[in-house]
Amino acid sequence: MTPVDLMEASHQIPWGVENNWNSCSGGAENLTALRNNPSRVLPRHCNRKIIFSPKSIKRTMPPKKRATIKQVAEHAHVSPMTVSNYVNGHFDLLSDKMKERVSKSIKELNYRRNFGAHVLRTSQLWSIGLIIVDRSDEFLADGYTTQITSGFSNYLNNNGYSLLLQGVKPEEFENSNIVRNLQTDAIGVLFSGDDAARQSQFELICELSQPTVLFLEDFENSTHKLCSIKQDEIAGGSQLAGAVLKYSPKHVAILTSGENEWAAVNKRIAGMRRALDQAGVVDRIFTVPCGDTSFGDVSVSLERHVRDHGLPDAVMCINDYIAMSAITLLKRRGVDVPGRTCVTGFNAFQLHQMSDPTITTMQSPAYEMGQAGAKALLDCLDSDGFSDRVITFPGILVQGESA
Repeated sequence: MTPVDLMEASHQIPWGVENNWNSCSGGAENLTALRNNPSRVLPRHCNRKIIFSPKSIKRTMPPKKRATIKQVAEHAHVSPMTVSNYVNGHFDLLSDKMKERVSKSIKELNYRRNFGAHVLRTSQLWSIGLIIVDRSDEFLADGYTTQITSGFSNYLNNNGYSLLLQGVKPEEFENSNIVRNLQTDAIGVLFSGDDAARQSQFELICELSQPTVLFLEDFENSTHKLCSIKQDEIAGGSQLAGAVLKYSPKHVAILTSGENEWAAVNKRIAGMRRALDQAGVVDRIFTVPCGDTSFGDVSVSLERHVRDHGLPDAVMCINDYIAMSAITLLKRRGVDVPGRTCVTGFNAFQLHQMSDPTITTMQSPAYEMGQAGAKALLDCLDSDGFSDRVITFPGILVQGESA
């Protein structure tokens, strides 16, 4: 009997049977030799004694066949259409008892939908892309981005769609996988960069000819399937300036990001400046870039500003994180907040409540904006167009103790 014969014979022996190899002379040594050199001819006197176990022979077990909708239907004693309605989320067509039966059968049979077949049958990818243009590698560390992404993702998941998320730096936008490859049914985008960079990003998105939601951006006279989801940033900046003007400041410093440039942030600052200018009481207004907006960068930038221009009467910040950093630094330098210098933030993603004093800020409905963007895209896929091409959310002034 050759080694090949032995290998074939072993497949006829039930798995788990005890190995009798050691009953023949030199059994352990011969087993080791066979493992190390399968072509070796074994001693003739051992051939009749060998019973292979799983430990001595590597055997490729045939993969278990995946359960089908028909098998799930038979197991649950329902029709295949009922199972199809369940896996596609059409729960309104099923009774509670029916849903329970189908759910139980799916779990017991470990059924997973063949998504490739589903895509071919429906001619849809059932996936929506979201591109976050951000110079930072930690693009999800930004509170606004996280809130928009969460609302966007949760709405898609609840409606049977997956999310393809990608962060990309402004200069690498055209090489984004979502831009270069058709992988989604529609796209959401959060641009960043200067006006020229964002215009270039916009033109590339339009070339894709996919339904697109632009977060925090405006577009003019475009014939493409576009929808803008934004907040009234100018009004928000103006309201915060109103809170600051109660202190009759002569010197105002507006702290912003020095790394990313967002259209929404530019509008916030424009709203602040316009309201301060119109009041006619502020002598000096400075816009102070703060690097990556970390505590270290905010501290360095504010210290430099105080050294060059003196202590401001008001510090207005584009988000609560910068505001909290500014308050911490001012208090360490013995500055009374808000008595000597008042401070405002923006967004109100709960961080404002952790500050001492609490921060006067604007509440941004970013999570709701993310949900609205996802809903607009799915509605567009169903109706082949956006019912509203511009959706604007108002901000809400949150009065804290810092201004």
